[in-house]
Amino acid sequence: MQLAVTESKKQNLERVVSAIERSEACDLLVFPEYCMGYPSRGLSRQYLEDLAEPLNGEFVNKVAELSEKNQIGIVLPIFERSNGDIFNTAAIIDQGRIRGGYRKIHLFDAFGYRESDLFRAGSNPVLFRLRDLTLGIVICYDIRFPELVKDEVMSGARVVIVPSAWFRGPLKEEQWQTLLTARAHENTSYVIGVGNAHEAFVGRSIAVDPQGVKIMDLGAGDRMGFCRIDNARVTEAREKLPVLRQSKPPSLHCQIL
Repeated sequence: MQLAVTESKKQNLERVVSAIERSEACDLLVFPEYCMGYPSRGLSRQYLEDLAEPLNGEFVNKVAELSEKNQIGIVLPIFERSNGDIFNTAAIIDQGRIRGGYRKIHLFDAFGYRESDLFRAGSNPVLFRLRDLTLGIVICYDIRFPELVKDEVMSGARVVIVPSAWFRGPLKEEQWQTLLTARAHENTSYVIGVGNAHEAFVGRSIAVDPQGVKIMDLGAGDRMGFCRIDNARVTEAREKLPVLRQSKPPSLHCQIL
């Protein structure tokens, strides 16, 4: 669900609800990072303080009701308030049940932006089961850290979901596409990047198959796209290209000559 979010949390919740109600029959809907809102002047601590909610707050609970009604899974990024901190969190909902959330581990402190001034970093990778699949999840800047994605895949993920608000800028779209494709191919896994379509971001929701082939690209704008995840293609890719079995343990040390 490539939404162009606004500054208004209320309006964004209405857009999320409308998107769910308009969606095709499917198993999982994924919304972009900063789904609660993004003002034209950029995020501020005060803005986040005003919008943030617990994982079981009104924003998530309303979406959970629709998840139960439609019997679907939903990944919904929120500004999560917990014990006085605010996390950049992707809530994981399945058929009405809030399963938990993934808190973004690598905060975007790059290109002059300091997400760590706004959020507290998470510390734990997260996997979740949906039907017969195990899925991993990372958020936006996390995709630049291949060891995190590799850890999730080695722990059982066959699909990695990447909700994002990928900022516009020189070559940023190329970087986004390259990183998603590389993470899919090097891990013989599906990688699904879901972009925020606000004017500050590139949109460009992209799905890549386990061979590193792009199977969906939504381009720019407020759009909805669907793709089929074929578990057998993951198995086939891993048989043909057994890089996961051949991977060396991360404890290897470089020898200095």
